[in-house]
Amino acid sequence: MEPSEFYTIVRQQANLESAEEAEAAADAVLETFAERLSPGESEEIAERLPDEPAGAIGTDDEGEDFGPEEFRTRVERRAGIDEDLATRATRATVHALEEAAGEAFTDVREQFPAEYDDLFGGASGS
Repeated sequence: MEPSEFYTIVRQQANLESAEEAEAAADAVLETFAERLSPGESEEIAERLPDEPAGAIGTDDEGEDFGPEEFRTRVERRAGIDEDLATRATRATVHALEEAAGEAFTDVREQFPAEYDDLFGGASGS
């Protein structure tokens, strides 16, 4: 998958106006996503993404334990967007991750409890 394709999925799914807005929102979601994952899972996802969005995923830190509200708050703060847009951007980015990572996404998604289902927009998981 090309970087432009990844960000186009996010832009279209989240109903964003520009490629720049989609990139900023997706990168904020990916950075937050990686904070919740173990380093091994972060690396696995980063390897399956194009270089541009993959750069937003840190792979050094141990995964933190925080819930969906904190996830959304971190995305809001990082991207400078409101709650509604953070939710739409998160769902869109998770969808793009599923498209890019394929089966590897299932293992990664399992690290997020069912309480994330609403925020992630029904992405397959536990």
